[in-house]
Amino acid sequence: MNVATAYRWRKQLVWGLALIIAGTVILLAQTDVLDIDLNPAHFWRWWPWLVVISGVTKIIPPTTSRYFTEGWWEIFFAGWWYVSFNHLWGLGFGQTWPALIVAWGVGMMLRPLLDNIFPPSIKEQA
Repeated sequence: MNVATAYRWRKQLVWGLALIIAGTVILLAQTDVLDIDLNPAHFWRWWPWLVVISGVTKIIPPTTSRYFTEGWWEIFFAGWWYVSFNHLWGLGFGQTWPALIVAWGVGMMLRPLLDNIFPPSIKEQA
């Protein structure tokens, strides 16, 4: 199995699992088993979790160094956005934007190191 096929399968597995979990939580909230505010106007605060799920699909092995660094970048970006937008710990965009530059630099440094750990993809071999 090549990396592209494995990635496609992982993506379907993780997104399917995410839909099952989301559906179960909403069902439990609708039946008053869970006390969750299901006001659609508040869902926009949770969209970064969709980016986290996308990132997780990229870092689950087997993968390539590119998928791995992109996955961690997506997870970091979603976390940064969530913290900044919701002003967790009193932090907003104005205070946290330099973290994006640091994360970008870390990603650039890790990519060559990860090329030695992960097998090259078929496109990279050609």
